[in-house]
Amino acid sequence: MYLPPVLRPLAAASAITPGVRRIAEAPISVVRGVPGSYAAERLAGVVDSWQRLHDCVWLRAHDVRPTDLAQSLAAACKHRWSPGELETGRLPAARLGDEIQGAPEGAVIVLELGSRLTPGVARLVKAIRPAVIDRSVRMVVVAEGRLHPPLGRGPDCVVPASDLVDEAALESAHNRARLLRYAGRHAAVLGDVLDAAQLWSPDAVDEALGSARSLSSLLGRLTAGLLDQLTPDQRSALQVALTVGYWHPQMGTGPIASGQLRPWLVPMEQQWGWLRPIWGPSLRRELTRPTDTKRRWFSSDRPVPAYPGSLRNRSATRHGLLQARLFGPLEVRVDGSPVTSWNGQRGTSVLRYLLSRRNHSCSRDELLEEFWRDVPASAARNRLQVAVSGLRRAFLEVTAINLVEYADGRYRINPDLHVEVDVETFEQGLRTAAAAERAHLHEEARTAYQQAIALYSGDFAADAPFEQWTLLPRESLRIKLVDALDRLSRIDLADGRVDDCIATAHRMLDIDPCREDAHRLLMRCYAAQGRTYQAVRQYEFCTRILRVTIDASPAPGTSALYDQIRNGSAAELAELR
Repeated sequence: MYLPPVLRPLAAASAITPGVRRIAEAPISVVRGVPGSYAAERLAGVVDSWQRLHDCVWLRAHDVRPTDLAQSLAAACKHRWSPGELETGRLPAARLGDEIQGAPEGAVIVLELGSRLTPGVARLVKAIRPAVIDRSVRMVVVAEGRLHPPLGRGPDCVVPASDLVDEAALESAHNRARLLRYAGRHAAVLGDVLDAAQLWSPDAVDEALGSARSLSSLLGRLTAGLLDQLTPDQRSALQVALTVGYWHPQMGTGPIASGQLRPWLVPMEQQWGWLRPIWGPSLRRELTRPTDTKRRWFSSDRPVPAYPGSLRNRSATRHGLLQARLFGPLEVRVDGSPVTSWNGQRGTSVLRYLLSRRNHSCSRDELLEEFWRDVPASAARNRLQVAVSGLRRAFLEVTAINLVEYADGRYRINPDLHVEVDVETFEQGLRTAAAAERAHLHEEARTAYQQAIALYSGDFAADAPFEQWTLLPRESLRIKLVDALDRLSRIDLADGRVDDCIATAHRMLDIDPCREDAHRLLMRCYAAQGRTYQAVRQYEFCTRILRVTIDASPAPGTSALYDQIRNGSAAELAELR
């Protein structure tokens, strides 16, 4: 969906703080802070105070490669400054400098990265710096996360996100001490909570603050308390926003404005709303309200798939247990003790690469080609040795065993270690489930699918989104997850477990909201339960999502099922199961 990422937030009042003055005077600025500290609406207020919001290019580009970022930014500049000449498709990255040269003098570019400022993005900013200065453009790069040391000429100033917020607004806040204790470093959350107190109920905010023990529990308790006050249409709007990241009144059956969905949504121009990412986990948890708590993969009492060759059944003669989680951020434990600090990012990349390879080993040349392709051979070998040395030092905190060995031109995980990798367990569990399903052992297949799906705690290598080698396994594992959910839902439906089937179908739509077979599955389940109205609403939701995201209409099979549900008798609807 191209439109929402280039929409500007509605400007909120913002005081002229020292940080604001530094941004106004510097050609290139970086606004940074911890997640939940950056208030986009406050930055829009700053730009508006310069009377430059009309000429402002605003691009949200989370977790993209520098080349894709350059293409998107070039298209966004053309979209804002030359709308009558807008071309179809993405513009070449080389056109970015030309598009900036065509900017109105004194225009502003805001680039929201969503995560840390990487070396690739730093190089991109450096490359367009001459055009930015030549047109007196002000460029503001926003990064919630660690600031990588810039290469060559860096930004002219780095401003904490909290500098954009007028602290005087907190003076009249009720329960101010507890609010600052849990959200003091998260300026955006502070603003959201204050807005929630005004829009909904100060009592709900006070109750959440009184029972919270951390920022996460504050967000969860406040979300739980406020959701009880929402209408069904407002809850439905939040479910859409949680699925696609944005909201517009035309995406729902009722005219729900984005301003009615504070604190979760940030109002934007053209009636759009943007879901602030830090609220996503608590909102998802409270909207779905799972019946049981999802267990951590590293938990000692986690369910273990019962298949031959299980990693737990390996030889007991090995001298230590290495557990690695590659789904989501990298997490490693040795004999139950977590590795908490890493000596450099490249070392973790090498470790993840080894753990994902067959027999947990690969040649030195393969590592050099993957991570130091453009570096002279001698320097590349030295960098690899430095990365491996850093890994070994990190593991000395939890084990005396030499974790990474080098022999016969290959690096490998020490074979004396008993290694468990969640990705391997996930794939083995899917094979076990498929075998049980082919044997018509539905209960065994259901259990194996559920155990495998529970291991998928996030996308593969989620903390290394820009490493090229991770792209194919990441997408392949996502496809396997969706296929597993599809198989599980079909087993549940065949066995009459309609409620379980509904929960699984919703999980599929969380991953791919345009997956029509999941929409049809929900329609069948609702119809089989006699909830015809809910089935019709699901079809309408499917229609809106397809129109907004890919400008398409439902497939004939989906529309035919809709007609059958609307016109069928109770007996016919029961047969849809």
